[in-house]
Amino acid sequence: MDYLVEFQHPELRDPVLLIACAGWNDAAETATTAARLFIRQWNAEVCAEIDPEEFFVFTETRPHVRGADAARRQIVWPQIRFFAAHVPEASRDFLILLGVEPQLRWKTFVRVILDYAVACGAGTVLALGGLLADVLHSRPPVLTGSISEATLARRLASLGLRRSHYEGPTGILGVLGAASRDRGLISGSVWGNVPHYIASTANPVVARAIAQTVASLFDLTVDLSELNHAAERFNAQIAQAIAADPDVANYVRQLEQRLPLPSAETESSESPPTVPSDLPSAETIVQQLEEFLRQRRQDEEN
Repeated sequence: MDYLVEFQHPELRDPVLLIACAGWNDAAETATTAARLFIRQWNAEVCAEIDPEEFFVFTETRPHVRGADAARRQIVWPQIRFFAAHVPEASRDFLILLGVEPQLRWKTFVRVILDYAVACGAGTVLALGGLLADVLHSRPPVLTGSISEATLARRLASLGLRRSHYEGPTGILGVLGAASRDRGLISGSVWGNVPHYIASTANPVVARAIAQTVASLFDLTVDLSELNHAAERFNAQIAQAIAADPDVANYVRQLEQRLPLPSAETESSESPPTVPSDLPSAETIVQQLEEFLRQRRQDEEN
């Protein structure tokens, strides 16, 4: 069975396959936000998509229904789409995969992705991810990453990214990276570390750091003004939320004392950091912050 639907076969110059998947690999929507920025700025066009039928449990990743017109309703299935991006000012183009992490048949799913990428001429695969970590929103974003080509690896290191030594459960990006290396492709990843206590709110600060890292790695000119404005608003909302709740403020203050230097080595936050017994739990702090931010969004919309 052919799982790929190709709409056009793009002519790309030594393309990089750039991948972002919503779900476990995309804390606070950081990776997918960065990928969407590139799609918009480069006017990337959909060139292919993967049929979701064989790869998803639809009771877990449900399709959506919406009105197509006054008389009809339309079902929107989970999308895994390839976008062809011609980048004239750069020395190479990009093939961007934007989708959702599937539940089923990961080996087949990865094979379909890499078969199409290779058919389009891609020899480099770079995965973007977001992970929950014991980091602070008030400090510069912490990124980890690596890439298997020596020149790019040196450039990544010069940007301050450290290689993760994480061992444990992985997501589709880990499987994809291993499969890429097995094929002899240049394989790498860039992970943004998201403060665990604001995990469910889209984080443009970390998304901006991921986008800037990709731009620097491949000598790209990217307009970050959209994410700059979003980051300013985000920081203001978080500062207001923390100032409005003494419990949250105390929790963050304790983290600042415990974390003299940024540190993150995990692909996901398996347990929140310990806090003094007189403070609420991390789960309670998250709920309080989420409720405050939700109320703020509702007030702005009204």
